[in-house]
Amino acid sequence: MRGDQHVSLSLATAGLLIAPWAPVLDPALIAVLLFGTFVGSLAPDADAVDAAIFNGRIGGIKGKKGQVLNGLAVVLPIFGYTIRYLIYYPLSLIFSLLLRKSYRHRHRGLLHSFAGVGLTSLILSVYLGLILTWLGGPLVLLPAFGCAFFVGCVLHLVEDSCTPAGIAWLYPFSRRRVAGRIRAEGDFEVRPTAFAIVLAAAAAGMLIAPFLITTSPEELGRIALVGTPVIWLLFVLVSRVRRERRHR
Repeated sequence: MRGDQHVSLSLATAGLLIAPWAPVLDPALIAVLLFGTFVGSLAPDADAVDAAIFNGRIGGIKGKKGQVLNGLAVVLPIFGYTIRYLIYYPLSLIFSLLLRKSYRHRHRGLLHSFAGVGLTSLILSVYLGLILTWLGGPLVLLPAFGCAFFVGCVLHLVEDSCTPAGIAWLYPFSRRRVAGRIRAEGDFEVRPTAFAIVLAAAAAGMLIAPFLITTSPEELGRIALVGTPVIWLLFVLVSRVRRERRHR
């Protein structure tokens, strides 16, 4: 998918999960969670030199939201180059040595696997922890950023699983891919945009629910926790995601 589609879908999903707790959460924590998801939604594409995470700009998102995201996007190349050269390349070398296989750097390889994004999230959090410690900055919100970054990465993988190229979730241990039918570059492909609108509408509903009915954040949180994967499952089904029969 395109960078703007990854950002819209991932932030709308995060917004839906955070919305029930918005009245009781520290605004700084909410900002860190959304920023972590934002960076994570683009991070797996650091294995491609023309990825949005290297551009410092998110195209395709207009209006005030687009201005805010493009303002935040100026820091994306810092994360992009850090992930590419200080995490992705070293991990590729380690896996090639451990598995005794020659590793060819390619898009939708190691960084588009569960092991890849898990290790990337962990190592990036360690780097940030070292930098904050050196600068004397607070570490209290670092775990929140790390978790949100990981969630953003996983959402990126789910989104790319809905496209014809698909991804291999268990790479490099298995090259078996799952793929769908969404062609993100098509002029008449409206499913990613429509799904982002559904998620955003659900998040808005969670925000206004306390003003309309008597309910607690815990109750709304449980609804969001169950409803979010159900909505995503419907999107996966609409995208006709299937497991490939043969290796590529």
